[in-house]
Amino acid sequence: MGKLEATINTDPLILKTATLQGSMGGDKHDIAEVYKLMASGDISPKLSEITFDEIPEGLKRLERHEVSGRLVAKM
Repeated sequence: MGKLEATINTDPLILKTATLQGSMGGDKHDIAEVYKLMASGDISPKLSEITFDEIPEGLKRLERHEVSGRLVAKM
């Protein structure tokens, strides 16, 4: 989501066991479905937690592309 380029293993695409699909975003239904997948454990996004006071440094880390997954500020 934050990058325009990625390196992926193309074997599943070539062997037709997977498809690659993109989108510009989703609606509230899509978000609800993602939450269901997270709740069931079918997907588990990588999250890094920071404190409210660490938000300025967190933004700098994002600008420097040093964050893998999502950066979450706990209030």
